Amino acid sequence: MIELIDFTAPGTVAVRNKLGITEPAALARATADFPAFRLAELQTAPIRGAFDSVHLQGIHNHVFQDLYEWAGELRDIDAGNIPASHLEKALNSVFDRLGRENHLKGYSPDEWARSASAYVYDLGLIQPFVAGNGIALREFSAELARKNGLNLQWDATPDIVASDPISQLNQAEQSANIRRMVMLAMDTDPGTQRPSRGNVFEPAMERHLLFENPHL
Repeated sequence: MIELIDFTAPGTVAVRNKLGITEPAALARATADFPAFRLAELQTAPIRGAFDSVHLQGIHNHVFQDLYEWAGELRDIDAGNIPASHLEKALNSVFDRLGRENHLKGYSPDEWARSASAYVYDLGLIQPFVAGNGIALREFSAELARKNGLNLQWDATPDIVASDPISQLNQAEQSANIRRMVMLAMDTDPGTQRPSRGNVFEPAMERHLLFENPHL
């Protein structure tokens, strides 16, 4: 069975990457900076898709193509709340539900924020990728917003942090915080869209959901 250590640089806890970075803090900076250019590309040329697993994988591949050989590949190690063997089934269940809701078409901004944040939360718990889940889900939700005539401006979203580790593990608080992040990022006028560095949403959301090893 493939294990997490197979994705880390020898003798380190940093995820193996194309840049050869082995120091976690340096990798964290690269993970914020290198995807910024790719995210900016998606502002004008978003990944087209059916808002399913393939679509999410395409987003992850585009954003992390400069960092990881396995960009866009679903994890094949056990992580998060879902073992690798059940990953595709869990993702399909969420995306089927999203499809039945017609991808949130026709919802008011408040209804959209409530529903979208629930999907972000569910997908975050699944943790589809070894690393980079937060940024990929951030872009996925932004593209879902644009499909519905809305715009998510993540750069304007404050870093909302739960008060302590116990609070972070409280599902209701996690869901409420993510919903606040979505609502604060929401702009009902897509014409005001501006480039995003993409490094605001990732740390905040991953702290709420404890998606990943902090060194990944």
